[in-house]
Amino acid sequence: MSNIRLKKALLLCGISSLCSSVFALPLSSDDACKAANVSDFSQMFSCGTVEGSLRLASYSTNNAYFSNISQDTTTAGGYVNYKTARYNGFQAVVGIEGQNRLSHGSHDISELSDGTFGIGEAYLNWTQDKFSVTVGNQKLDLPFVGDYSFYRVQPFLYQGVDMKYGDADNFVRATYINKYKSYGDDNFAHRDRYNDDPYSAAKNTRLDHVASFGLGKKFNLDDKYLKTQAWVESYEDSFNLYYGEANLGFNKVKWTPEVSVQAAYANDIGDAQFGKVDSTSLGAQLKLKPTEKLTWRIGYDHVFKKNNAWGLGSLPTPYAHNTSSDPYFAQPFFTSTQDLGPGDFYTTELSSPFGQNAFVGTRLSYVAVNDSYKKLSSLNNDMYEVMFYGFYNFTGSLKGLSLSEFVGFQKLQGDANLFLQNRFGITYNF
Repeated sequence: MSNIRLKKALLLCGISSLCSSVFALPLSSDDACKAANVSDFSQMFSCGTVEGSLRLASYSTNNAYFSNISQDTTTAGGYVNYKTARYNGFQAVVGIEGQNRLSHGSHDISELSDGTFGIGEAYLNWTQDKFSVTVGNQKLDLPFVGDYSFYRVQPFLYQGVDMKYGDADNFVRATYINKYKSYGDDNFAHRDRYNDDPYSAAKNTRLDHVASFGLGKKFNLDDKYLKTQAWVESYEDSFNLYYGEANLGFNKVKWTPEVSVQAAYANDIGDAQFGKVDSTSLGAQLKLKPTEKLTWRIGYDHVFKKNNAWGLGSLPTPYAHNTSSDPYFAQPFFTSTQDLGPGDFYTTELSSPFGQNAFVGTRLSYVAVNDSYKKLSSLNNDMYEVMFYGFYNFTGSLKGLSLSEFVGFQKLQGDANLFLQNRFGITYNF
């Protein structure tokens, strides 16, 4: 057994033992702690809880991103948070996080290579009915400003203020971001993901502040529903990004189809750190349920070519660069739609629960890059990706423990070698 696999096996055994003996419980068993809001200020702390996630991530690549190198890194870590009980609507959270590399090959996976330790989530929240305000280090779920730490080791956090009124479908939301911290760092800074990319034209940008405002509304139409959302995000001295999406669902039609459309637009503002930004994207998606469990999704996006603009019309996404394509409908998994240039993007995906504890899926993506973009680099070319994934959630004494696996390949036109990647994860949430 290789050194990497041996350490995976040993850690799995260790986490399994931990799962059988550790449970998330309030610090006090007092009946008063069961209330939605405790009545005494001291109970705010004595009725608090400890929760967190212990994780292992092991990434392996061959011909990584068509660079003719292989990468192997296995890293363990996670985070632990102390959360107070709610008192007069107030609740505080403070946590620590960190990771440590266990083993590696000749080349590291950058996000897993550094040993880190520091303050993670640390915020104060006030909630009253449907209104809430969160101030501090927190996770966010905005378009292109999301929590990208799923199946990674450390949280992806933002330092700022987030105000929400409503629920998941009907909402008004305003957010201000001062700093951020990726899943590979332990410090909050006025940085973005382009600063971590030595090949990016925006590697020297300084992203000071981001302001976001969003609206969402759901309409119930007899046997149908229509969900809409609209957002504007202002990246100071860089650009404004506008995003809109609508989802029309048919509850009583065979296969319960949901038809969706989306649009994104960005233009430069102020000092224009990214140069001229002029980006337009349009997309459509069809989601079907052929059986009670099986979900079939078909997505398409077109990114318009714009001469003399950033990335020939590509959408700049400081927090999602080389990280996530969300919320694009058509997206490969191992690379991001907005980083591949203007052109046409296609995705089809099948997913389903498998038994009581497992979930499996497969995704096929194809990218047809605009001819003008191809001329800029040999890596700017048409590409397809095939990816398989699965999760297994344990129950009983091992409840909280889960395994994840993503494996697939990309084939770039003009390159005879495949880009292969495998991502294996072990997670214990408590």
